[in-house]
Amino acid sequence: MAVYSELIKSFDKVRDYVRDFYIFGFRTREDYNTKSKRTYDNEKRRIESWLSDYVHTELSGHKKKVAVKIDCSRIYQNPLYKCFKSATYTENDIKLHFIIMDILENSEMTASEITDNIVSKYGMVFDLQTVRLKLKEYADEGLIIQNKIGKSVLFRKSNLYIDDIANNFPMLSDMISFFSEEIPFGVVGSFIMDKADIANSIFTRKHAYMVHTFDDEILLEVCRAMEEKREVNISLVSLKNGKKINSTAIPLKIHSSVQTGRNYLIMYNEPQKRLFSARLDSIKSVKIGEVCGEYDRYYEFYQNNECYLWGTSFGRERKHGQTEHIHMEILIDENKEQFILKRLEREGRNGTIRKLEDGRYAYDADVFDANEMSPWIKTFIGRIAVFDTTNTELKEKFYNDIQRLYDMYGGDEG
Repeated sequence: MAVYSELIKSFDKVRDYVRDFYIFGFRTREDYNTKSKRTYDNEKRRIESWLSDYVHTELSGHKKKVAVKIDCSRIYQNPLYKCFKSATYTENDIKLHFIIMDILENSEMTASEITDNIVSKYGMVFDLQTVRLKLKEYADEGLIIQNKIGKSVLFRKSNLYIDDIANNFPMLSDMISFFSEEIPFGVVGSFIMDKADIANSIFTRKHAYMVHTFDDEILLEVCRAMEEKREVNISLVSLKNGKKINSTAIPLKIHSSVQTGRNYLIMYNEPQKRLFSARLDSIKSVKIGEVCGEYDRYYEFYQNNECYLWGTSFGRERKHGQTEHIHMEILIDENKEQFILKRLEREGRNGTIRKLEDGRYAYDADVFDANEMSPWIKTFIGRIAVFDTTNTELKEKFYNDIQRLYDMYGGDEG
């Protein structure tokens, strides 16, 4: 039987559990029927260990419901970062780390010389390839520096320590504290703060979308692919029906919602010759592929079509590239309600505003998916005199909702 451990090898599995406890909350053991009860118990124990100050439970009959509750306005550091700091490691990993750091303290050696020193100085045997891989990993991370002389590659410590940097630049700690609470990749600042013994006592957030820090691993790979202009193979799970989808596409842009903090990846699908988007928290894995020779052309195509986006939807696949028209006429008191016009100008994005007559204005917009505008349009109910759209489903739904309001509140009675 496997022994329970707080440390984890893969973050993918625990990511979904923490999201569920944090977003939905108060779920029981029976609500998770895709995995075994033991898996649920182990993940719950890890979450309770990492986030003990924020885990709340309540009883519903004989069932215990668990939730993660965090008031972001009352904390100075994102507690979800603790989940990233629980990666497992082997005994050889930790031994090899300290041995290499000790051997290179005041020396510069090749991988073969380091391997020989490990045997002679510590009486331990490590495969040369294992040592080389560890040295390459540390060189990529900046812990050591490699210097090629002829055919030989020499390694030495970088001697760059965050403690020295923080002491030489005292105000740097404030910058790191601020960065650590800014997503994405704020977890990097949190690691630096731990190493340099820095505590944030200045910055807090009224609205912090902390749960989206779990997207950082995926986002990092996506950003790397965009920087190198490569295609990606993504594996995602539909948030509507749970269907698993694998797709190869060209990542072009990240859109972030200022209302929910959600991140959306805009991509181009070459076989279908169309743009589409996916929520970052639905993507389970990303594999970087080949360099895309047409990347700049696809990005220009995105820029030319961006003006027709209201949110992140590019419309239905069967009618991709077609826009839907929205026409709305609203009534205002021009002496007292100029703020309504200002709001239309501020929030109307690429739409146009025309004055039809005193107290009556028209708003028109062409978008890929008019359904995305529905919540915003309904905030003007009570002022809308005319509403029309080429999206027949949205038009029917709008007037049905109005009729339901009349039926519910008796609009024409009395």
